[in-house]
This record gives sequence, structure tokens and C-alpha cells, in this order.
Amino acid sequence: MKINSNRETLIKGIQTIQAGVSSKTGTIPILQNFLMETEEKGVKVVFTDLEMAIKHHIPVEIKGEGSITVPIKKFMEIVQNLGEDSSVNIAVDENNRISILSGKSRFKLGGAPKNDYPVIPDLDESNSFKVPAKLLADMINGTIFSASTEDDRHFLNGLLWKFEKDTFFLVATDGRRLAVSSTRKVKAKKEFKAIVPSKILGELSRFIKASGAKDDDEVTVGLSSNQIGFRLGKTVFISRLVEGNFPAYEQIIPKSHEMEVTLKAEKLTAVTKRAAICSSERSGAVKYTFRKGALVVNSASQSMDFEDEIEADYDGKEFQISFNPKFILDILKAAGEGEVTAEFTSPSTPALLRMKGHEGLLYIVMPLRTQA
Repeated sequence: MKINSNRETLIKGIQTIQAGVSSKTGTIPILQNFLMETEEKGVKVVFTDLEMAIKHHIPVEIKGEGSITVPIKKFMEIVQNLGEDSSVNIAVDENNRISILSGKSRFKLGGAPKNDYPVIPDLDESNSFKVPAKLLADMINGTIFSASTEDDRHFLNGLLWKFEKDTFFLVATDGRRLAVSSTRKVKAKKEFKAIVPSKILGELSRFIKASGAKDDDEVTVGLSSNQIGFRLGKTVFISRLVEGNFPAYEQIIPKSHEMEVTLKAEKLTAVTKRAAICSSERSGAVKYTFRKGALVVNSASQSMDFEDEIEADYDGKEFQISFNPKFILDILKAAGEGEVTAEFTSPSTPALLRMKGHEGLLYIVMPLRTQA
């Protein structure tokens, strides 16, 4: 195998596959390597941690066909430290030794044959459907922060993907908050439910953004009983699905409310950030008190306390509710600089938040019980 490449192209290509794969691969030496294999007009590079895999195409000049698995950390260190404008020549001999030549620099590195590498399944296209790439990235970014990061309830470490009644849903919850994104712009062949790991969705979203996807670019999604795959252009992401039953989240979405208030997201973000500085690390509560035309925000810890007031489109009776400020800030980050409408029933029941201009998004946040 012999290839010539531009240094920057090589670095960008390897970073694409390296990004999402966990570092917990030390027990199986071959998982420290990535697979590089010549194909039409370039090389296919593959990296896996057995939970997920990323396949990517790098355009390079092929001088001789072949394949090799390469230690990813050392390879990246070498290429990143070559001269900036240098071309890189890579050759593999019959003993799986990899020569990397650039200018007068020459490195030799031990590789391993393709046969030693796990076989990565292809995208299952028998029940595939397409999602506009930018829409998918927005749906992921609008929900993923609400997924759990704790291992005890593993089925909350993923997002529910659901297609029913001509509507496509992405849902995330950690038991204390819930994010739901829905659209009718996706057409699947049949109804389905699957829990997709947060990790691969985070990587997919980052890749869509980094690839500069155009408005008409689509992600092909292939779903089987235990696996999901995504393809954008010549890049494929494959992951196992999360086993388990996702909570019946529809039951906690309030069907009615007593109070409603509309606030400027930018002002609410700023005042919540200030309040978070003074909130107790243990309880982490920020108190929101609604009065006619105003929202008073309070927080306190052993050594500090804080109070501020912003305008609010509110005309009801005085009402106080407490939240974890991180949960509010995560939602407002998704809202941008628009307006947020909050619906309340009581200080101890879930609040529902909607974003102006993001009609397909809704958020539920459980309030905190605090001493008056």
C-alpha cells in the first residue's frame, strides 16, 4: 500500500473518526489502532470501540492498493508535527511496517493486518429513511443535554427516537427534566421506537456542523433490531442501540396550566447566571418570584446572597417557584435570543417551557423544594 496526501487533509480525516471513540479501549490492543484501506479516489479510515464505529473517506493519491491498521495516537502525533505545507507519503511493507515520509523527515511505525481488526457492519438500508442534516443536528442539540450521564439507569443515557402518526420525535430525560423535539418533515416507511446512545448523536451533530452541510443535504438513517447507522456523504456512523424501556414521558407533560408568562431569553439567561454564582452548591436552587410586570430572582448560600429583578409579561397573582439554574440555562442556550414562554400550575408541579420560533421543541422541568 502506498499513498500520497496533503497533511491538513490527513489530520482532518483522522480527527473525524477519532473524536467519538472512547479511550476505554486499553484492554484490547487492536482497538488502539484505526483501519486504513484504499478505495476509489482515496482511503477509507475506520475506528471503533466496539460500542460505536465511524467510517470516513479521505481523498488521497493512491500509488499502491492495500490495507493496514495503524496506532492512532502515535500516527496523529507524527502527522501533526510534520511541516505545515508538506505532502505526506505513506507506504506499508510486507511486515506491516508503516513508513511516513515528509520532506526529509522519515518515521517508521509498526502496524497490524486488517484481519486483526473487528469487522464493522454496514449501514442497514432495508428500512432506511432520510432526515435533513441541519434539521437533525438542531433536533439533537435541542434535546441531548437533558439525557442522563449516570450509568445506573442506562436507558436514560440515550435519546428516544420515535416515529408515529406521521411525526418524528427525539426525546431526552434524566428523570428531573425532559426535552422533546418533533417534526413532520421526516417520512419513515413504518412506525418505530429505539433508544440511541447520546455519544454517537453528539458526534453526529458535531460532524454535520463541521462538514458545512448545505440546506438540501440529508442524513440516511438505517435501523435494525439492535443497531443504528447514519450516513452523510461518504461518512458513516454505526452504533448499538440502548436496551431497555424508555419512560412513558407523555404522562408527565402537563395538559393544562394556571399561569403563563413570556420572558426575553437573553435577560432571563443573564439574571440566572448571576443567581447561579450565589446559589448553594448543595441544593443549587434559584428562586423565581413572579409579580405584576416583574420577575424577582433570588439565590443564597452560606456566605452569599443575591437578588435582582427583570421585566416580565405577567399580570397574575404573586407566584414563587425554585429551579436548578443549570437546567434553566441549558434550555435558554437552545432558545438563542428569542422569547421563552413558561407555563405553571403550582410551585411543586412540573413547569413547561416553549421557545418562540422553535415550535417543535418543548421542555419540562421539575421544580426544587426549598425552605421559604
